[in-house]
Amino acid sequence: MTLGDVNVTRVTILGAGDMGTAMLTPLHAGNHELRLWGTDHDTAIIETLDRGDPHPRLGTHLPPGVTTFYDAEISAALDRTEIVVVAITSNAIRPVIGRIADALGQPRAIVVVGKGFDSGPNGDEILLLPHVLGEFTRAPVVAVGGPSIAKEVALGTPTAAIFGSSDPGALAFAQQVFGTLAYSIESTDDVAGLEVAAAMKNAYGVAIGIADGIEKRTGLPHANMRAALFPHAVAEMSLLAESLGGRRETVAGLSGAGDLQVTVTAGRNRLLGERIGMGLSGAEAFQELTAAGTTTEGYLAAAYGYRLAQRSIPEGEPVSRRYPVLDALYRILYEGAPASESLWGAIRSPSGPVPAA
Repeated sequence: MTLGDVNVTRVTILGAGDMGTAMLTPLHAGNHELRLWGTDHDTAIIETLDRGDPHPRLGTHLPPGVTTFYDAEISAALDRTEIVVVAITSNAIRPVIGRIADALGQPRAIVVVGKGFDSGPNGDEILLLPHVLGEFTRAPVVAVGGPSIAKEVALGTPTAAIFGSSDPGALAFAQQVFGTLAYSIESTDDVAGLEVAAAMKNAYGVAIGIADGIEKRTGLPHANMRAALFPHAVAEMSLLAESLGGRRETVAGLSGAGDLQVTVTAGRNRLLGERIGMGLSGAEAFQELTAAGTTTEGYLAAAYGYRLAQRSIPEGEPVSRRYPVLDALYRILYEGAPASESLWGAIRSPSGPVPAA
């Protein structure tokens, strides 16, 4: 759509949570036609925004001119839209998109900002989110990664993201629409590397957050332990990405090392690890944060990553040989293994990440 000499793109954001609402800020800087649709879980948020009050978690108001839609208004929200932004929690993408697929139409790009995996319709696969979306639409998918705390994106403070797609045209279009002076975008065709890093940094963020909890519980500094975990995490994410055809340099950049850095500094998954380090079990910590309305995708990502690691190594080889930190994290979260001893044992592991056979 064109107004005078200005190109205006219709963009519909699916999901009125933190990141979905935050993405309105860079988009509004481009003077696009913006629509924000809330799922049935977002009703209270849409009502709050419609009253003119700030977003309950971000503390920011809707930019001028944004049109909001409730769950039942999906057809109107998606009418003639050119870009659809999927800002739904990873484990809800399949049911939500499956329910509204008929209304999607043929946008020029679907941009997914969720980070995680999917188990497939039969529950026995490990799928990246662009593959899940591909089951419901033929529109090209653009994945988003990089260190992007939602509140900072919403406030318009400097943010460097990375967009990835196998479709060069859709990638260039999305980069043009979303990019601003404050929201800088790198691009890549390595969707597998970007998506694995974007999902698994949440899991490794939990592991590093455990060191924060141990520090609070014992009163002893654990900065050395946190720092030792970081390169192990990046190396293991790289190995997992390679198992799906991704590239190590992608994980070493914004989508992996960069996103992990911001996660362990100010992310929600660090809070999950902190509670475990302070004495809660993995299940207790996850349930406590979920009950408080805090989404911690690292809990599920650790399980998916562990399954992916099992499939990437020779039969009979223990996961701990190539993925010692991931193995320790999985045992802490799902088997009640002692947090401090397990992670320190992983750091001291004589093997660590090694190239696939």
